[in-house]
Parts: sequence; structure tokens; C-alpha cells
Amino acid sequence: MSVAAILDIKGHNIFTIRPDHSVADAAALLSGKKVGVAVVCDSSGALLGVLSERDIVHGISQYGKAAIDMPIRNIMSSPVVTCAPTDSAKGILVVMTERRIRHLPVVADGQLLGIVSIGDAVSYRLRETQLEVGVLRDFAVIR
Repeated sequence: MSVAAILDIKGHNIFTIRPDHSVADAAALLSGKKVGVAVVCDSSGALLGVLSERDIVHGISQYGKAAIDMPIRNIMSSPVVTCAPTDSAKGILVVMTERRIRHLPVVADGQLLGIVSIGDAVSYRLRETQLEVGVLRDFAVIR
């Protein structure tokens, strides 16, 4: 199954922030929206990076208290690893595991369509696997 199917289930909500906003602004956004990542875009909406809770922790570890007032461009993850709506759930799980990342922005034709977390992909694969098991059980009962 595809990333598009995951987005159909979870929605296309994306929380964005500009690279000149402070790390404190980003922390407030993440906390307020109860999400683990914000997509960093310029004023035209071009994807520049992602900022995760992990990036904030790393920034504080590296720069100390000064990180809180820094622009997020200093600590965001860039370049961004993305996926397409046609990519498979299995495929993005492999990418996330190999790259040790938890979120993939979904991009098609230069447009940001959504973001998929590793939890979204695992949940989708679990539902898919449970459906397959049910079909196999039904098939075994019929025979």
C-alpha cells in the first residue's frame, strides 16, 4: 500500500515554521500542537528542512541555553529526506530505519502534501498485515 493511503487515513495536516523563528518559537509550536516535528519552509513555501524534538535536544546539547534564542535554521535537519505519495509503506519504513529518522515529508511535483511518521507507517502496515491474516484464515476455513 502507498503513502497516499496513509495520508488518507491520518490526514494532510502539516505544521510549518520559518527558518528565522527561534528555537523557543518552534518548541512552543511542537508542544502546542502535540507533534514531534515541524516542516521548515521559506516565505514562498519551499521546503528547507525539518525541525524535530531531537534537533532541539541536540541544539541545546551543542549550544547550551543560547540555543533557545537561535534561529531554527541553525539546528534544523537539512537537506530533507522526502517521500512521494506513490511510495510504499514498506519502502518508507526501510528508509526511516536506515536513515534513523522518524518523519518524512510527502512531496509531489514540488508540493508538500503531508508528513508521515514512523508510527503512522507501522500502524498502517500492522492493519494491512491483520487484514492479510484474516483473509488467509477465511480461505483456510472455506477449504
